[in-house]
Amino acid sequence: MSQPRIVLYATRECPHCAAVRGMLRAAGEGFEERDPTSSAALLKELLAFSAVAIVPTVVVGGRALIGFDEDRLAEMLREPPVDTTEIDDYTDEELNGPDDDFLLRE
Repeated sequence: MSQPRIVLYATRECPHCAAVRGMLRAAGEGFEERDPTSSAALLKELLAFSAVAIVPTVVVGGRALIGFDEDRLAEMLREPPVDTTEIDDYTDEELNGPDDDFLLRE
């Protein structure tokens, strides 16, 4: 199953989430809504985009917008999706090698 172009992490009672929903609907954009308070798996998905669970978080074509910024969201809706097929994940050897000074050491 492919990932939808737009995913909205939101809760029902959040007024900013309602604003994002309204903006997406007004723009004629389809989206999948996920409530991170409904399951640990959805919370973990949300935390992949931010160190803290903030709603709304909107993921458009692989890019995340944390919080509600109407102008930035409008820009993101016009941008092409991010091609993540070319991302080369680091191997354990690369992460634990001598040139890993950007990582925290225990």
